[in-house]
Amino acid sequence: MRKIIFAAGCSIVVLFGWIHAFAVERAMIGTPSRGLFEFPVVAAMRKGFFQDEGLNADKVQMQPAIGVKALVSGDIDYLLAWGSTLRAAVTGVPIKVVASMSARPLHVLMVRPEIKSGKDLKGKTIGVDSFAGTVDYLSRVAVRHFGLDPDKDVQIIVSGESPLRLAAIRAGSIHATPIDVAFAVKAEEEGMKRLLNLADLIDLPLSGIGVTDKKLQTEREQVKKVIRATLRGTRFMKQNRAETLQMMTDYLRITPAQSAQAYDASINSFTEDGFVSDKGLQLDVQLTRERLKLAKEIPLSQVVDWSLLREIKGEKSR
Repeated sequence: MRKIIFAAGCSIVVLFGWIHAFAVERAMIGTPSRGLFEFPVVAAMRKGFFQDEGLNADKVQMQPAIGVKALVSGDIDYLLAWGSTLRAAVTGVPIKVVASMSARPLHVLMVRPEIKSGKDLKGKTIGVDSFAGTVDYLSRVAVRHFGLDPDKDVQIIVSGESPLRLAAIRAGSIHATPIDVAFAVKAEEEGMKRLLNLADLIDLPLSGIGVTDKKLQTEREQVKKVIRATLRGTRFMKQNRAETLQMMTDYLRITPAQSAQAYDASINSFTEDGFVSDKGLQLDVQLTRERLKLAKEIPLSQVVDWSLLREIKGEKSR
């Protein structure tokens, strides 16, 4: 009898294990590079916030343009490349941003020590992670700020993600790059120079969660779970400085001192509620239209959907 009871108990355990396995939903998240801009998701993954929502979240790195294609094809479920998601939506691709992580740029323009001023960028090479991505866009904003033409006065080339661009500027193969503030601290310690803080120049959203219109319609609850876990990741970052610094040091492969400087310089750029002001959003859409030479007005509802954020906000207030 005891053997029968034990066998039955084992069967129940196995059964519940199978039920749990099937209950966990997959959420594949695409990110353009390693950096602070994605850190709410990193924190949420490391602290188990996605698991708390019944999600098996995984993250894969890919260039922004490839990420948009992967999102549309269903190879990934979510994309953290705000700029590329918004640009695709402006052109009519059926995708939308559903939450923001950072409402302002987390990048600074780093240059080699021989660059003394913005005018010295004329004839120089600027490294970006991909053409038509956010880093490329910020490069052009910075160059124009110094009175130069990004299409004539500088050469913009693809040099890879932040650590690769840092190596390239160190080696002299590029002269400047907009780089995540966490890596900027490291670059300064190696003798590079911080020429411009992009957050002081432009109030522009930097990172967010992009999804397809189809997923919004058919898997609305899962999208809400991803947003909830990510917002929880942001709150954790703001409320737990010491542990966040440990995560940053490990994930970004920088020193504890560099992590502390990067954290203090960037933490206020992260949004706890996921919303971006219409003013900042309209500026982003306007600049995108100008760059793409689009005359047609683009309603904000074509590029963002804040309805899930409002639902989550309503749930918290009850």
